[in-house]
Amino acid sequence: MCGLLLVLPVLGGAQSTKPIPAIQKNGDSYRLLVDGAPYLMLGGQVHNSDTSNDDDLNKALDVLASWHSNTAEVPIYWEAIEPKEGQFDFSSVDLAIEAARKRELHLVFLWFGTWKNGESHYVPEWVKRDKQKYTRVQGSHGEETEIVSPLCHAAMEADSRAFAAVMRHIKSVDEAQRTVLMMQVENEPGQLGTDRDYSDAANREFNQPVPKELLSSLESHHQQLAAPMARVWSKSTKAGNWKQVFDDLAPETFSAWMISNYVNTVAGAGKHEYPLPMYVNVWLIEGVERAGRWPSGGATVNAFDVWKAAGSSIDVLAPDIYYPKFYDVAVQYTRPDNPLFVPETNFNPYFIGFAYTTFGQFNGIGFSPFGIDDVVRNTTGAAIGAGFEDTYRILRPMLPTIARYQFTGKLHPVLQGLGNGEDWKQSIRVGDGLAANIDFTASFDPAKGRASGMIIELAPDDFVVMGTGFDVTFRELDGPLRDAQLISIEEGTFQEQKWIPSRRLNGDERHVSLPERATILRVRVAR
Repeated sequence: MCGLLLVLPVLGGAQSTKPIPAIQKNGDSYRLLVDGAPYLMLGGQVHNSDTSNDDDLNKALDVLASWHSNTAEVPIYWEAIEPKEGQFDFSSVDLAIEAARKRELHLVFLWFGTWKNGESHYVPEWVKRDKQKYTRVQGSHGEETEIVSPLCHAAMEADSRAFAAVMRHIKSVDEAQRTVLMMQVENEPGQLGTDRDYSDAANREFNQPVPKELLSSLESHHQQLAAPMARVWSKSTKAGNWKQVFDDLAPETFSAWMISNYVNTVAGAGKHEYPLPMYVNVWLIEGVERAGRWPSGGATVNAFDVWKAAGSSIDVLAPDIYYPKFYDVAVQYTRPDNPLFVPETNFNPYFIGFAYTTFGQFNGIGFSPFGIDDVVRNTTGAAIGAGFEDTYRILRPMLPTIARYQFTGKLHPVLQGLGNGEDWKQSIRVGDGLAANIDFTASFDPAKGRASGMIIELAPDDFVVMGTGFDVTFRELDGPLRDAQLISIEEGTFQEQKWIPSRRLNGDERHVSLPERATILRVRVAR
């Protein structure tokens, strides 16, 4: 019998008239639907331990509310929720939901279950102590690790039961208000420190024929395989054991198949109780290192297609992007079978502008820096937070409009120093016969921030220009060499997709100029 704590009075359990959040696929386009409408997550993730202390959590969510964010990412821990086997304590879940509702924030819960950053530090004490029942991964020299083996069915069943209990509880207290939008299942799953499990049981499995369902999936999707898998698959025997089929990718592919099936089982158990969208986040490959330096078996570009073959209960594979080659990673994770969601990125001024890239260039569903509560911990965090607040302040009211124009080709991110040292100019073709020539007025300094923004084509003669640190000149591409005639320039914003002007610019201010403080302009030109 499971012992449940009393639910906090603020939390209601009535059945909702609101539709459940969902990932909708239409052709190659994806939408996160909340209350039946497209929703873009403009978020922030708190530090790992914040949910264990309500004061820390409340301070962190105060930061997000002050940023004009709409979504908080908050971890919940298996060890705290099931401290004794079969006895559940959902107080941390309830406190997070209550704190989010007070600030009118939505929530994404991060399930720290069997895996956290490629290890198993958040499993309950009763799992940690019983190594006979809950077996561990062994390294290549037979050394025992602290990682629960993905071949351990007892652990998979225990994790699944706990996650199902969490989802059942969330449904009971949140079905009416739909505060919780998504669930992250595990955290950067994989095996840190070894490319696979080398236990006797794992060695036997490694030498068995590769499961037919994996081979069939890779073959049927061979035209869209990620580059590392495509390279191996094109030369593969496509039959035999893991080494024979996958050659140098065999250990990582083997690990990915075992881990993805484990995580998919956990996700499926949760969805059976309350079918919120679910995703898995990914610790990315770093440099020319080998699997085990990053959590081997995670949904890296090497193993992405393996996870897609196994993960029918997992809606999104989401990269944690902490290094500057943001664009390259976004390309890898934006696919016909996967929308881009950036659940973690660097809390650093250089990365602020990638919010525009995520939503505008890649039609992404969410963007979230990690460790936003550094704002209240140190002066450096406060300074960085000011930059995020400035960008979020103008992005928040524009999100419905941006969502409306995704997948139309009418969203154009502006980003200083994107990839090839474009630190002073950028040129964008907008509509038919016009170019938006951008002159960056901000100094390019990755440590302090940079110019960024977006141009939205509302109509062939009507544009939103938003952001900071650049000027725009609209130039005609046909006929005489001349600038387009400006009809009007207004400062303002959108509210419920209706333009609300605050100031009309003319005379000395008749320029499409985005100052140091982020601004939204509506510009109409003669066509």
